[in-house]
Amino acid sequence: MKLSKYILSTDPLDEVGLYNKQIIFSTRTATSILVDNSLLGNLAVGNYDGIDSELFETLKQKEFLVPVEQDEFAHVISQNKTAKEQGNFLSMTIQPSANCQLGCHYCGQTHSKHYASDAVIDKYYERIVYLLSQKHYDGLAITWYGGEPLTGYSSIKKASEKFIALANERGMTYISDMVTNGLSLKPKLFTELVEVCKVKTFQITIDGTAESHDQRRITKTGEATFDIIMKNIKDVTSMSIYREQRAQINIRVNIDKTNYQYVDPLIDYVKDNGLQRKVSMYFATIVDFGGNDAGKDSLPKNFFADKEIEWLLKCYENDIFISVMPKRQYSVCMAEKQDSEVYDAFGNIYACWEFPYSETYGSGDSLIGNLFFPKETYNTNATLRNWNEILESGATWCKTCTHLPICGGGCPKSWIEGTPACPPFKSNYKDKLLLDYFIKKKSDEKRLAAEATS
Repeated sequence: MKLSKYILSTDPLDEVGLYNKQIIFSTRTATSILVDNSLLGNLAVGNYDGIDSELFETLKQKEFLVPVEQDEFAHVISQNKTAKEQGNFLSMTIQPSANCQLGCHYCGQTHSKHYASDAVIDKYYERIVYLLSQKHYDGLAITWYGGEPLTGYSSIKKASEKFIALANERGMTYISDMVTNGLSLKPKLFTELVEVCKVKTFQITIDGTAESHDQRRITKTGEATFDIIMKNIKDVTSMSIYREQRAQINIRVNIDKTNYQYVDPLIDYVKDNGLQRKVSMYFATIVDFGGNDAGKDSLPKNFFADKEIEWLLKCYENDIFISVMPKRQYSVCMAEKQDSEVYDAFGNIYACWEFPYSETYGSGDSLIGNLFFPKETYNTNATLRNWNEILESGATWCKTCTHLPICGGGCPKSWIEGTPACPPFKSNYKDKLLLDYFIKKKSDEKRLAAEATS
């Protein structure tokens, strides 16, 4: 056995009371372990004397230790390919509307008042039936995206009924989620989405408190949206159906130099309005979208990484759901999955959900084809479909990066735009490992206390 190259570790943790300890993390399995400071050095030189047998087995099982002869990069890529081939869900993204009420400065789409017609919906259905015939699937997963998908709600409802019936006929699981601006997500519509369309998870972007959000995410006619959207979130999360159906609202905060100072007040707002333990939050940098220069005010990566730790800790302290640690990524995104496609309101097919309605990516090599044309005319080598080959070629630095198994290379579109999307974790993993450790420790303490009193 040898020590895997896909290992990260904290510095010694004496300053936080964990004397002679550090946390090690395998990116191959996304597993962290608290160990003695001397362990990594001993493993690196093949000195296994004195290692507890149970710990030694864990180190092998969680791939801290791997076979000496193994080419680890090739092994990771092989695992990724196998996982994609064996994937048991057909996952599709549908953009039923080319319209959106908002005029966000960082959006790279050109909006128009076009919605998926019945004929287009029939083509969605026909294509999905065809793809389901190509291999065995246990489930069908649909993501509704836009434009703003709820401006095309009629199309969503019609298509959902067809997809749900199809899944039921075949004995398949059906799941659905939505990326929405939240402006139209009133309780009545939310109820229909959950009960009729089986949409259970919603991502809604809030760019700080009203002072910031209403300078950025305004309607095309310049009207403020913060109060409307937040009222919708508060109303929806107070409904019994939200709890009973285990619905989720994930608040995304898009951040750059002009609004990062409004994130802490937003976290306070979420807590003060009783949304803790009802919603989750996560934080994202604004980047260029098809050459629109939206990333000109992006925060320096290390600064964002430091702030992210502060925001995650504040969320945790305020009982707001967060995700701290990355998971093993067998596929970086849908772009590299040959059986995952994006359909827009016109029946165009893409590999990436940021391509439709874009002047830069809406046509040419980025376009796979159109659902109204024979599949023989489709471009099987459309932009981004060869991401694994790009990784294997060494055209990016991912081949030598210890973060590859949990990152997958980041956003392929960003790479082709010349802005590598290395995740904040690459800069703040030591702090995240420590935060994750204390969150788990606190959770264990609460569980043991509850068991002791039960």
